[in-house]
Amino acid sequence: MKTLTIYVNEEAVYEYDRDTHLEESQLAFLDKMDRDMGRGIKVKGELIANPDKKQRANFVVMNLIKAMKQDNDAIISVSCAYLANRIPALVEVHANKNNDAMNIDLIEEH
Repeated sequence: MKTLTIYVNEEAVYEYDRDTHLEESQLAFLDKMDRDMGRGIKVKGELIANPDKKQRANFVVMNLIKAMKQDNDAIISVSCAYLANRIPALVEVHANKNNDAMNIDLIEEH
């Protein structure tokens, strides 16, 4: 099984099977997420009008971390599906709190 492992403050907190088969409706929802983000995203109160792939991924990770704190399994699953689908080589996400900021590193396999 190929996994996407989510680390928060250097602790593995979630594993997602990157080989999970997504139904057409689920893939359509990921496309909708992209369209919505294409209209702009707010990060730390700042509007990013045309976010690139990395900015979108970081935005999804921030929502994933928030969903984990709220035990929102639906958002956790769709966030991981988005990351695995849009960045196929992604194997690890590291989210580390540094003072008031969250540093996010996306680790891809080579």
